[in-house]
Amino acid sequence: MAGSWDGKLKRLVNEAPQDFVSWLLGGALFERELSPHLPHRNVDADLLYQIRLDDEPFLLHLEFQRRSDPLMARRLWEYNVLATCKFDCPVYSFVLYLKKDGKIAESPYRLSLHDGQHVHRFLFGVIKLWELPTDALTRLALPGLLPLLPLTREGKRREVVEDVIRGLCPPGEQPQRELLSLAYGLAALAFEETDDRDWLRRRFRMIEDILEDSWAFQELREKALEQGLEQGIQQGLEQGRLQGMQQGMLQGMQQGIQEATKQEVERLRQILLAFVQARFPALVPLAEQQGKSFNHPEQLQALILNVSVAQSELEAKELLSTIDKSAS
Repeated sequence: MAGSWDGKLKRLVNEAPQDFVSWLLGGALFERELSPHLPHRNVDADLLYQIRLDDEPFLLHLEFQRRSDPLMARRLWEYNVLATCKFDCPVYSFVLYLKKDGKIAESPYRLSLHDGQHVHRFLFGVIKLWELPTDALTRLALPGLLPLLPLTREGKRREVVEDVIRGLCPPGEQPQRELLSLAYGLAALAFEETDDRDWLRRRFRMIEDILEDSWAFQELREKALEQGLEQGIQQGLEQGRLQGMQQGMLQGMQQGIQEATKQEVERLRQILLAFVQARFPALVPLAEQQGKSFNHPEQLQALILNVSVAQSELEAKELLSTIDKSAS
């Protein structure tokens, strides 16, 4: 899954693991999360849970896909075999696709001999959210699934987003902040028209006081602190002027980029995506595209600064699109 969407889906499932287990394997009980690292191939699955179904132990393996992967079925098979060997337990594997994009993995995956005899026949679950009826999820009454609604068959509608917000902010109860943050990001992926995206931004701005306490904003602050940005932001705010903010942030990052390497560039790209996701999630694809086109820390640094001081999504889009690429 490209960019940061795999992380969002992992967060979503981990916020309500029993809801997802109940959806995918009715009657199963979530017990605990297992390490997804599969050492024989030195790879990590997206999510691996220990579950119990009909009083028998099993594993649930989930993979998330934003874009087409021609090797997806084979990867699922490999992960399933490795997880089975590692934990000595049968494994249910599922792949969840967010949006239609090219060829989709089909079950079963087969490996055959020269004469056509199958030596491996692997069954796995395939979920295409854009084909899933919206009411098929709403009828389950599982809050953890609500952020997925805008990506379902009839979900690309404003009233569906309103239903999601109401479901995650029940009267007289604490709002489910983490799920709301994830619902915002996934709805931004579903809504493509400018008017709808502007409405979505305005609608979630109305509950911004709730979102500010969510992991997305906390994670953003942690990343900024790790990269020396916190000091720059604070200095800029104290001066009360845009120039002061930019100078302070540059000073905060200067030490971290003196010995820049490819790894440093990648970290700066992740900071850029974190800023964009927290403030203007609809611009994540543009930020990913722009971030990948630069190999110099100074250029990525300029992108981060632009996003941090932009006052609107339109301004952020213009700033992201006008960075000088002459040094790239």
